[in-house]
Amino acid sequence: MPHIVLENSNQTQDAFNAITPFAKKIEGGMLKVLDKYINASLQTALIESLAIENGKNQSFFVQVTQKPSSLTVRLLPLTDPQKTDGVKTIMALIAKQIKDANPAITYGKNNLADFLID
Repeated sequence: MPHIVLENSNQTQDAFNAITPFAKKIEGGMLKVLDKYINASLQTALIESLAIENGKNQSFFVQVTQKPSSLTVRLLPLTDPQKTDGVKTIMALIAKQIKDANPAITYGKNNLADFLID
């Protein structure tokens, strides 16, 4: 399962505030972050996303969860989209928005190195 750990941050609320909906045109389609939601305990955020690639639409949620000294960005298992380049790019763009909001945050363990943006 694709994921990105963001080190030196454990505040889901700050990450939630850093995420801004966007639309990005790509060859053969469009990548969108449509909306965002956070639970009452401020421990988990869900980012509603849409990847349109070569005529195929995939709606899914990216989940941001709080750990003791980090945040994890991953796909919500309930929506389980096909792990296309567009889906992975959306995850990387969300992680970058969070990372850009706090200079102390660094990329930690992940399996999306080819998609991360510094």
